[in-house]
Amino acid sequence: MENQSKISPRKIKRFAVVSIVLIIFSAILIAANRKQSDKPIAGTRVTLKYQDREENFLKTKDVEELISQQGINVDNQTIATINVDEIERIVQSNPWIKDAQVFVDNKGTLNIEVAQRLPVARIFADDGTSFYIDTAGFEMPLSQNYAYSVPVFTGYVKQANDSINEHNKKSMVFLSSIIKEDSFWNAQITQVDMESLNNFNFYTTLGRQKIRFGDTSAAIAKLDNLMAFYKDVSNKIGWDRYNVLDIRFKGQVLATPSIGWMPPKDTIAEVAVPKPATAPIVAQNVVATNTKPAPAKENAVAPRKPEPVKKVAGKVDPKKKEEAKKTAVKPVAKAKPAEPAKARTAAAKKAEADKNKKEKKK
Repeated sequence: MENQSKISPRKIKRFAVVSIVLIIFSAILIAANRKQSDKPIAGTRVTLKYQDREENFLKTKDVEELISQQGINVDNQTIATINVDEIERIVQSNPWIKDAQVFVDNKGTLNIEVAQRLPVARIFADDGTSFYIDTAGFEMPLSQNYAYSVPVFTGYVKQANDSINEHNKKSMVFLSSIIKEDSFWNAQITQVDMESLNNFNFYTTLGRQKIRFGDTSAAIAKLDNLMAFYKDVSNKIGWDRYNVLDIRFKGQVLATPSIGWMPPKDTIAEVAVPKPATAPIVAQNVVATNTKPAPAKENAVAPRKPEPVKKVAGKVDPKKKEEAKKTAVKPVAKAKPAEPAKARTAAAKKAEADKNKKEKKK
């Protein structure tokens, strides 16, 4: 029993050696860490995510100025004294910054990685304020240095209920994403007006039309119907023919004609048809753009029919009657047709023969 309870001297030596090595290694690490902590910050590196995007509102200089405005001088601090958490909180206070990560690398450089918020729409509220929203519906103030081409929404009314505001912002973000994905709609739709809760109207560049869009349900199908209307109707009769197009209903486009609209001259075929002598002539290949009869003009005077001339019986002056008889042209008598030459010669010979006979008898 006594032999079993005794510890081997070899094990004791091994344990002592390992402990000394660990102590020495820990001391070296502590000393190295203290030496590293006493080093000054070597510099600041700011990394902006989405820097190649069009909607880039921030620059590295803006982030550095944001830190210096809070009284933090990074160059005069060491790794041990710099407050990384405080710098991260200051950077994230900017409404244009979505997230920030701040750390010091092994070279003593202060790294600040910033994720920017990307604006997707500009909002004009009824109270006169204007701001941008990102994909999450977060409100961002206007930038004094930058203004970007994003869909414009008007008529926004901030509700007391936060859930309604959240729903309206999600609808605007959804419509904005659809408009921006298509180059034609991005250029055609200049303004989106919120008429009421989840009820939108579009205003266009070509035709200057009001598009009654309604809610966001079946949004892509509605725009497809509108595109078909543009191709089949507007391209043929003109983009200014209608000033209101209603696409709220499935598979339909209800069009309201413009007031005082006149068809373009190049769409009317002018054909000169001669007046028929006996039977009417039918003009072929004539396209009429407006089949409705022209409205009668007000205060128009109808042409009068010629009145028949009435003969008035009266006494005639006898002197004038005699003068009229004298001046009257007498009818010329028709000449008798000349006899043939042969008939005249035969009669003359017979008369001469009779004359000779009478003389002989005497």
